[in-house]
Amino acid sequence: MAVEGVHPAGQIRDEDALSSRPGWSGQAHVRVWRTEPGRVAVVISGQRAEHDLETVLPLLRGEYQDDTVDFFFHRPTDWVALGYYAELTSNDDGTVTRTHIAGDTLAARLGPALYATGDPDDHSTGWGGV
Repeated sequence: MAVEGVHPAGQIRDEDALSSRPGWSGQAHVRVWRTEPGRVAVVISGQRAEHDLETVLPLLRGEYQDDTVDFFFHRPTDWVALGYYAELTSNDDGTVTRTHIAGDTLAARLGPALYATGDPDDHSTGWGGV
């Protein structure tokens, strides 16, 4: 049984601004939590990273081939668009489906380190009136 306020997930990777790796056209922040033995949660953050998910998910899955990998995406709010969190599902045809979730739902699973980047779960209106 979990104790309230204690998150069993432990962050095992925090790699910022991955722009020079194969498959990425923009910068991305990759963080990984070990959520239980044999299972990890990968959170990819970045404004342009969402365009490369079909290429990047198989690459990251290969880095954790001995684990079940749960993928999530965080697009921070900027002046053009609102931010969001999504659970990512790889489909048989290679496409990736995004299912929007509340950041607090993911933070409850991974712990407060999810928000340690300064990218809050921000659903406010951006400068551009989006």
